[in-house]
Amino acid sequence: MRRALFVAAAAALLAVPFARANGDPASDVLLTQPVYFPIDATLQDSDREALLKTVEAANERGYKIRVALIPFTSDLGTAVSLWKHPQDYSKFLGSELAFVYAKRLLIAQPSGFGIYNHGKPVTKEQRVLAKVPVGKTPTELTQSATAAVRALAASGGITLPEVSSGGGHDLRDRSVIAVAGLLILLIIFIPGRRLRARGGAR
Repeated sequence: MRRALFVAAAAALLAVPFARANGDPASDVLLTQPVYFPIDATLQDSDREALLKTVEAANERGYKIRVALIPFTSDLGTAVSLWKHPQDYSKFLGSELAFVYAKRLLIAQPSGFGIYNHGKPVTKEQRVLAKVPVGKTPTELTQSATAAVRALAASGGITLPEVSSGGGHDLRDRSVIAVAGLLILLIIFIPGRRLRARGGAR
């Protein structure tokens, strides 16, 4: 009986950090991933790729950072009181991640950016972010976060490679499909018209 109670108590203690992390979705994702993308937003693959590659490039070059995109209150989970308070949320989320990740954390909400660095001063970073326009829609916010990571890395003397975004790949893909469709139509109809013309001539 005592052993069963001990096991149950130990399991409850071990479950505390995980239950706490489940309060807001980003705290789960950022334990293992560099970027938290919103759960209720449809984003273009090109914008996702641009942000993800920019963050990966920053980390590879020594500028350690993770990013949480928070366009809706649903992305805050039980921390909804921190909506429109990105700096406070950055501290809250940073403390949740501290046992696994204790470096820079960038929060992007439509109301602004938040930046946390495990208790270190972030005045310099805040000045940099103040110059970066903040998007209001999920797509615009993703693009803003990409620009913010580039600006932050640059302030640390690190230049990141350009990564295209804003639907460039999607537009190119649509153009290729349109041209291919036109060629198919030409292949189908032009020979048919020629055959009909020859038949009429007879």
